[in-house]
Amino acid sequence: MKGHFEVLIAALATAILAGPHGDRLAMAQSGRNAPSQGAQSVEAQAPYALQYEGRVTVRTDRTATDVFTQRLKILTPSAIATVSQQQFNFVEGMQTLETVEAFTEKSDGTKVPVGPANIITRDAASGMQATYMRDLKQRTVIFQDVQVGDTLVMTHRREIRQSLFSGYFFYADVFARSRPYASAQVIVEAPGDLDLRVSTIGAGLRDRIEEADGVRRHTVTLSPQPYLPEEVRAVSPIDRDPVLLVSTFKSYEEMGLAYGAAALPKAVVTPEIAALADDITKGVADRRQQAEAIDTWMKKNIRYVAVYLSLGRVVPNDAASVLSNKFGDCKDKATLMSALLAAKGIASEVVLMNFGSTYTLPEPPTLVALNHAILYLPEFDLYDDPTQNFAAFGMLAAETYDKPVVRVGTSDATLARTPAMKPEDHKNHAATIINVAADGTVTGQTEESGTGVFGMILRFAGSNVQTLGHETISQRQLQAYNTPGTGRYDLGNSAETADPVTMKSRFTLSQPFKPPTPGGRAAIPFGLPQVLRPGNFLLGTRLNGRKSAFICYAGRQTEDIDATFDQALPMPVALAPITIDNPAFTYRASFRVEGRTLKMHREFVSRVAGQVCASELEAQIAGDMNAVRVNVNSSYAFRSAQAAQQTLELTRAVASDQTLRLDFLFALNPDCTSLGFATVRILDPPKHGKFTFENGTGFTTFPQDNLRYECNKRRSDGVVLTYEPDSGFAGMDSINIDVIFASGFSRKRHYSIEVK
Repeated sequence: MKGHFEVLIAALATAILAGPHGDRLAMAQSGRNAPSQGAQSVEAQAPYALQYEGRVTVRTDRTATDVFTQRLKILTPSAIATVSQQQFNFVEGMQTLETVEAFTEKSDGTKVPVGPANIITRDAASGMQATYMRDLKQRTVIFQDVQVGDTLVMTHRREIRQSLFSGYFFYADVFARSRPYASAQVIVEAPGDLDLRVSTIGAGLRDRIEEADGVRRHTVTLSPQPYLPEEVRAVSPIDRDPVLLVSTFKSYEEMGLAYGAAALPKAVVTPEIAALADDITKGVADRRQQAEAIDTWMKKNIRYVAVYLSLGRVVPNDAASVLSNKFGDCKDKATLMSALLAAKGIASEVVLMNFGSTYTLPEPPTLVALNHAILYLPEFDLYDDPTQNFAAFGMLAAETYDKPVVRVGTSDATLARTPAMKPEDHKNHAATIINVAADGTVTGQTEESGTGVFGMILRFAGSNVQTLGHETISQRQLQAYNTPGTGRYDLGNSAETADPVTMKSRFTLSQPFKPPTPGGRAAIPFGLPQVLRPGNFLLGTRLNGRKSAFICYAGRQTEDIDATFDQALPMPVALAPITIDNPAFTYRASFRVEGRTLKMHREFVSRVAGQVCASELEAQIAGDMNAVRVNVNSSYAFRSAQAAQQTLELTRAVASDQTLRLDFLFALNPDCTSLGFATVRILDPPKHGKFTFENGTGFTTFPQDNLRYECNKRRSDGVVLTYEPDSGFAGMDSINIDVIFASGFSRKRHYSIEVK
C-alpha cells in the first residue's frame, strides 16, 4: 500500500535536502549495506569501512559550493557487489554535479581510474510507480577491478545555484550508525555576517568554530560510533543518530510562511471550482458532511501521480490545472481540495509533515524531516489526507499519526502534532465459520470489518481483488496461510471511503483435514482474513536486545472462529482461556465446545500512548507477546467421537460411618499450572447417600510416561467429589455425572460405590 503515496520533494534523501551523501540515509532506512552484529571494531564487524570529507562553502546570495570525498575500503567479498557502484542525485535546474575523480586504489597503492564510460548521468526515478522529476538526474559511478582490500575513492563538486525556497539555504547530513564510518569531517564556511545556523545532534559529533577574515568556519568531526545494524521497525536515523543541520531559517514557522507565500495563492476558487463544489455538496447542509463529500470526491476522481510538471518543486500546480488534469502529487491534491473547501466557506490549512519513520523536527529547520503535504480543517479540528484513497474522511495512514507538523494558514504558520492513534478508532474484526466434512473437506466463510487503518487495509485488499481477480488473490492468500485452496469475495462497501468497511469471502481448501493420531495435535484453519491476525501488526516484530526506539500502533483486533466437525470425526479439545494484561496491551482468548463446534474468540488491544515506543518496552512485552503468538498459532489435541460417547466406569468403597473422597478432577498444562476447574453435572444422584463437589486442591495421578508426571509431587487445583452414605446404610450405591474439563474435554462418569 505504501507505494501509492508520494513525498513532497522527490529528492528528499538526495543532495537537494540531505547533503552530498543523503543517499546514505536512504540506504540506512532500507537496511541496505547493514553489516552483521558481533565484533567490536568498525572493520571487524562491517563488510567495508567508510571515510568521508566534505566542505560546504555558503555565499551571501545563499548559493553554495559543496566538495566531498568518500573512501570505501572493501573488507569482505560481499561488499564488492554492494558498494562498487555508487549513485548520487542532483537537480539539473538548481545544481551542477562534477565528478572530479574516481578510482579504485589497490592494496599496493596502484590506482585504477574509473573511465568516462563508467560515469553515467541519466534521468532519475524516485523508485515509486510513475514518479519522476523532469530535471532530477542521477550520477552513477561504476568502479572497475574491485577486490577485497581495495579502496574506492571518489570526489565530487556540487554547485548549488538555487534553493528550494528563494532567499534561503539549508543543508542536512545524517550519519546513520548502520553504515560503518571510520571517520567523517564536514567543514561549513560562510560569511560571518550571514545568519547561518549550524547544529550537531547526537553522540559523536563535535563542532569547532573559527572566525577569520570575515568568514565563520565550522569544522564538524564525527567520532566513530558503535555500529548499529538497522532494526526492524526502528524510528528513522534522523531521530536517533548523529545529524548535521545547516539553515538560514530561524524557525519552522518561518519555513511554513515561505512555503505558504508560494503555495497558497495556487488555491484560487475559479467559477468552475465553485460550481463543482456546489455540485459535490448538493443536498448536503451539514458543513462537516460537505467537507466529507469533497474528500470523497477527491479520492475518487483525482488520482495520485507524483509527476512534477513545473520546476517549482515545493510549489504546487494551481487548483484549476490539477482539476483539468485529474491528477496531482500530494501538494497538488491538497491545493485543489483546499479550493473546493473554500468555495463552501470551509477554511483549511496546508500541513507539512513526514510520511515515514521520522517523528521529530530537528532544529534548525530543513526539509530533511518534511516530505508530505496534507490538510487541517480548523472548524472540525481534523486532519485529512486527500492522497490516501483508501482512508475514510479524517483517518490517516498509520505512518502519519503522532507526527510533528507545520500548519500553514493564510496569515500564519504554527507547529502542531497529528493526533496519536486510539484503539477505538482503529478496529478490525474477523469472523470465520469453518465446516469439516466426514471426508475431511474444509469449506467456510470469513466476514471481516475494519475502521481507521484497518479499513484502509481492507479497501486496498478489495482494490487488489478488482485488479487481479478473485481466484488469483484468494489462492495467493490461502497459500500464504499454508492452507492452499480457492475462494471468492463479496467486496461489500470496500469501494467506498466510509467506515466501517466490510468484506466477505467463501473458500474451499485443497487439502482435506486429517485428524491427528492419538497423542498428536493438528492446526485448525482460520479462514481467509485480509488483515494480519491478532498480535502480528500493531506492535510489530520482536527483536531481542533492541537498541532503538520503535514504531508502535494503537488499535483493537478481534477474531472469532467457529469450527464444526462432522459426527464421524474426532473433536478438538478446547484450549484453556488466557488473559494477559501488559502496560502496552491486553490479550484475551477463550475456547469452548458446543456440540460439534469449537468456538474460539481472541481479542488483542494495543493501548500505546504514542507511535514511538522506547527500546526498553521491548523487554517488557517480549514474553507476553510470545505467549500471544503461541496462542494464536496453537494446534489442538483431538479425542475420538467414540471416546466422547463412552462412560468411564469407576468402583469405590467406603465404611458406612465415614465420608468418601470419591474423586479429584484436574486439568493441567505441561508446566503443572491449572487449566481451570471442571464443570460437574449430576445426571443420577445417589439413592442412599449425599453427593457434593467443590473447588479444592489435591494430588494428581499422571502415569510415569506422561509429561505431567512431575505434577504428582505437589498439590494442584481441581474439583473434589465427596460421597457420604446415609446413616445405617450398607450395600451398593451409584452416581452418574457428566464432567466438562477446563480443557473442553467432556466425559460421563459412573461410580459404583460399596458401603461396608
